[in-house]
Amino acid sequence: MQTGGFRSPALAAIVCLLALVPEGSRADDVAVGSVRLRGGYDANPQLLPGGRGGAFAGVDAAFAMGRSDGGVDSGLSGEFQRADYATRGLAPAQRAKVALDAQGEPFDGWTLTSQTFAESVDSATTRSFDAVQSLRLSADGDGIRPFVAGELRYSRLNETNAVLTDFLPEDQRFIRATAIPGVKTAFGHGELGASVNLSATRYEIDPDLFGFRRRNERVQPFLFYRAESALVDVSLAASRLYGAWHDPDFSPVRALLFDLGLTLRSPNKHWRLEAVGRRSAADTTFPISPLTISELYSGTLSYDEPDRWRIGATARWLRTGYLDSPFSSAIVSYGLTGSYQVSSDWSVGADVLRIHASALNGERVDSVLTTLSLTRRFAFGERDRKAPEPEPISVPVPISTLAPPGAPSASASAIY
Repeated sequence: MQTGGFRSPALAAIVCLLALVPEGSRADDVAVGSVRLRGGYDANPQLLPGGRGGAFAGVDAAFAMGRSDGGVDSGLSGEFQRADYATRGLAPAQRAKVALDAQGEPFDGWTLTSQTFAESVDSATTRSFDAVQSLRLSADGDGIRPFVAGELRYSRLNETNAVLTDFLPEDQRFIRATAIPGVKTAFGHGELGASVNLSATRYEIDPDLFGFRRRNERVQPFLFYRAESALVDVSLAASRLYGAWHDPDFSPVRALLFDLGLTLRSPNKHWRLEAVGRRSAADTTFPISPLTISELYSGTLSYDEPDRWRIGATARWLRTGYLDSPFSSAIVSYGLTGSYQVSSDWSVGADVLRIHASALNGERVDSVLTTLSLTRRFAFGERDRKAPEPEPISVPVPISTLAPPGAPSASASAIY
């Protein structure tokens, strides 16, 4: 059953979200967007032993719209990626996401934030769909500020790998409910806090096709810190995941997870170093594993002349281990990226990426990805207002390697 692209529930969610955008346009509304056309050669887009490569053409698009009306700030944003390959029989890769955010003050001293988003991935190795509704109520002001958040997630997931080379005959479908109480305090340019994620997951078909009962409950306490300055941005989050599955063949999960981010800027703003370290848990359809644990480390060093050109070197290491099994996969990539600003709205870019991977069966896989791109940016509304400018990913790696499915539900982003 196909779940990717704009098929069925993904299309319905996107249409519903677009219907919530206020009619008409005012002078203080703001909207920004970008579209990137790209093409090149990908030697092994599936990163599987014996995988075929060839020329490809793709499009990346992103937009963000915001407005403030009656004390309520709202925003609509979206992303879309698609790559089609010239090689016969190689399925296109596609990812789409749309999100609606709103924030207001239901009563003095408290802020209520809502986010609704839907995301779909459809590639040769992954078919997934997620629809999420979250609410967060937080105290304003100085000192210690409590907050409480709730999230309801509906997901569909289907995967292939080097051991199971075909999709399951039917997607796994589940619902997860999460409650997140916590406290935080601000000091100087930083913020420190603690929280705990309490969640329960229920599957539509339990036991699954292989006879495993995947329903589970999880407890995940967090500690987090973040700070920003003119030259340095730092974010740190650490958690301990405790999970209990209803199948005796699944061991209890005890995993240390973290999410680290560091950005360094030179005083003249030309040099920039971005580093990320992350250990996260994700849902999986792999029969004998309750979860996957992924470790990601990446860094990019870049130099740019504002509004002119930018060059950079990037490196990335991703390892995914399947719990209760000896299987794991790893991907190492490194390369160069550059762009030139032709005008205020147009830019061209080029990327070269070398990829080394180790599949679940231990076989080594190598690939090369070269890309040329043309980007057009758009802006509407009042130019001096602050709004997030959407950017397609700077280095176009295969969609199947961007992130493990289900990772956002276990990452540190849910606590902020």
